[in-house]
Amino acid sequence: MWLSLLFILILSGVLTYAILRQTVSQITSVPLWILWTILMTPPLLTGATVTWSKQIPPLPVALLVCSICWLLYWRLLDWRNPKHRAIDPSLPSTEIANSQSLDLATIVPPPEVDQVEESAVILPIEPEEEATLRTCFAWNVFFLEKLEYRPQAVLCRGKLRTDADHAYATIKHNIEDLFGDRFFILFQYSLSTGKPFFALVPRPQQTQITRSRRWLDYALAVLLLFLTLVTTTYFGAALARLAKGNIGDIINAGLPYALSIILILGIRDIGRYFVAKFYRIDTTLPYFIPLPFLPGTYGCLVQMRSPIPDRKAIFDLGFVASILGLAIAIPLLIWGLTQSEIVSLDLKSTLFSFHAFNPRFSLLLTLLSKLALGSQFVAERAINLHNVAIAAYISLLIITINLMPLRRLDGGYIVHAMFGQKPSAIVSQLSKVILVILGIIRFRASGFGNTDLLFLAIIISLIPAIDEPALNDVSELNNWRDTLGVLILAILVLTLIPVPTVLMPFLGI
Repeated sequence: MWLSLLFILILSGVLTYAILRQTVSQITSVPLWILWTILMTPPLLTGATVTWSKQIPPLPVALLVCSICWLLYWRLLDWRNPKHRAIDPSLPSTEIANSQSLDLATIVPPPEVDQVEESAVILPIEPEEEATLRTCFAWNVFFLEKLEYRPQAVLCRGKLRTDADHAYATIKHNIEDLFGDRFFILFQYSLSTGKPFFALVPRPQQTQITRSRRWLDYALAVLLLFLTLVTTTYFGAALARLAKGNIGDIINAGLPYALSIILILGIRDIGRYFVAKFYRIDTTLPYFIPLPFLPGTYGCLVQMRSPIPDRKAIFDLGFVASILGLAIAIPLLIWGLTQSEIVSLDLKSTLFSFHAFNPRFSLLLTLLSKLALGSQFVAERAINLHNVAIAAYISLLIITINLMPLRRLDGGYIVHAMFGQKPSAIVSQLSKVILVILGIIRFRASGFGNTDLLFLAIIISLIPAIDEPALNDVSELNNWRDTLGVLILAILVLTLIPVPTVLMPFLGI
């Protein structure tokens, strides 16, 4: 037991450091050992708890520790190294979107595995080049009024005279025709004036010196998938109350849960990976993240390492991932519910009471439960979830959280793409308030004993609201993307709101 636990901790520590070194070492000034320590805190605490008390930490404690560590990790990751910034951080926030608009994590890609940075020198615009730059702006496309020089960018202000897509394509072509790939060309709204402007951000020079070793990336992805299969199989067996016994029994009991949750979360992020490739966005491979506590995995990690071209790409990255996850999770949940048993209702049931599950906190889950179980699911009854249903429910919960309109989440991508950066920040703040209100309602309805949703709302409220923009953040979505966005956000609402009292007699629950 001791040796296997030590081996898993050492292996996970080495893999975590390797992933950090490959994905974020070039975009933050925070030492890697600090980020590594934060990410390794949950498994190290779990290992210590198992060693001393011979049991896995309670799920609420594990979720609290994991949530705090991830929030701290993302906060520190935003602390960029100045030499990798595309825009001087001293710029007013109203000029460049609260200093997040030109965050280098999405503007200047770090070197590839097969590249090293030969020089981080930023090439400025020379005074004699101003006349050349002005010729790139046709008066009937974007009437240039003035150029504003910043230490790390040139802002081009004026009046948009044509369609935003046409303007961006035309001016981007003109600038690249004269200056080559010397600049990232951004088209964004000023948060102070509400008017669009162009920004030219010099690219750091990089030199390719070795051939890509992509096979290492694939080997790492396969190894992480295997470790995730091990952890999810173990916890699937634990949910089936067969965590002890011979290996064959554990595998047979835990494999349905493991394969279900890996399939749902894997398809979700593999879809995001291929959308990124379609838009020629440089990304890491989808890396599964094994966890030493339930649910056994955090899901997949796909990190984008180059700018997102426009709001359509932002929308597709969020929407495709979410819809693929839902398309697998909902049918598996319905099937798993048909294999589940009806039990007596426990009034103290929480979000994670899998063996006495009360779905009434969610209208969507209640409707799916009624569809699958029919007349068996009535008032004063709960559900003893089958392992596949547990995997689908946890996955649906993860997908729902990711649909919240917050930074770095799928919902944040979707709302940003639909409404723009500033309105999406307002929507994000409102959604936090609404979620806290729902948490308070559930807390009071449970007799002040159920804090799961309120706890989740407080954790989510700590996530920043404003997101990084695309290179072309002015061009709007087409109508059918807006419609799809409304539909998938409606699924979020159906999942979050409880069953209205007036519907309970009609549904017979």
